[in-house]
Amino acid sequence: MRIDVFAHILTPRYRERVFEILRARGDQVASDYQGMMAIDPTLTDLEARFKLMDEAGGPDYRQVLVMAHTQAEHEDPEVAAELVAIGNEELAGVAAEHPDRFAGWVAQVALQDGERGLAALREAIEQRGALGAQVFTHIQGRCLDHPDYEPLFELMATIDRPIWIHPNRTVQWSDFPLTESQSRYGLFARAGWPTDTAVVMCRLAYAGYLERWPGLKIVVHHSGGTVPMLAGRLKTLQQGPETESVSARLAHPPLHYLKLYYADTANFGNPIALRAALEFFGEDHVLFGSDFGFSPTFLPETIDDIETVVAGEALKRKLYEHNARAVLRLPEPA
Repeated sequence: MRIDVFAHILTPRYRERVFEILRARGDQVASDYQGMMAIDPTLTDLEARFKLMDEAGGPDYRQVLVMAHTQAEHEDPEVAAELVAIGNEELAGVAAEHPDRFAGWVAQVALQDGERGLAALREAIEQRGALGAQVFTHIQGRCLDHPDYEPLFELMATIDRPIWIHPNRTVQWSDFPLTESQSRYGLFARAGWPTDTAVVMCRLAYAGYLERWPGLKIVVHHSGGTVPMLAGRLKTLQQGPETESVSARLAHPPLHYLKLYYADTANFGNPIALRAALEFFGEDHVLFGSDFGFSPTFLPETIDDIETVVAGEALKRKLYEHNARAVLRLPEPA
């Protein structure tokens, strides 16, 4: 079996509410998504999704559903809670209706009001069967290592459920902020998202989260962004005013903690990146994930990468299925 741990979807009621918010602001993200859905209808159309799943993934291909655009991380507490409630209800429903297609779903969480957000997350996991929580690299511009968000990591470590981290830099994050007001050519996502992921991985590690909760499971997108390629630069701390306090928090060198993350295989036809991820994170910490939903090529390209890079059926099975079962606590098939 192949279990895709990062398969995006945009559910109907959730999509309409998000687009309503975006259109009211004149936000270009709404038109961007319309363009992407024209290229790949599988993000919103279940029949188109199932067709591509069969053609590219085969009869034993299953998905873990992850909402494509949460928007909640940009909103005030009330709107964020509303969006999360709509999205989680729909995700749970789709997964329950098609157990032969979906291995499970990942809950959204609104952290602007932490107490209410975590209560809703516990309900999603304990009563609706969510496998874990998806969060983004920032909440209204605040990094995930902000003390207000610490209870999320403590909760997920305590109940032994994984956190999925997705980058969310927007076009407003200028490539050169001193002279330009917006990113150009889509580079906020193409180059900025892998950097976003790397920065947040380091920030959480340096804050001591993986030291305090060594069993904490965090799944990072796009094979850990730029972290595997920057290992040489990240093996020591930059000398500065925070060096001493970080060193005091950590019992091991920085790379020890960065290797504790779990990385997916979403590299869009880039076997070099997959090789780097396997070498850096290790074969037990890489899970099959395709970024399904944004291009019909992503799934076949991801499978091609694995088939090209990975030698031996045992290791392929580990990446395709067994690591996901272990990290996500999925039962073995009957």
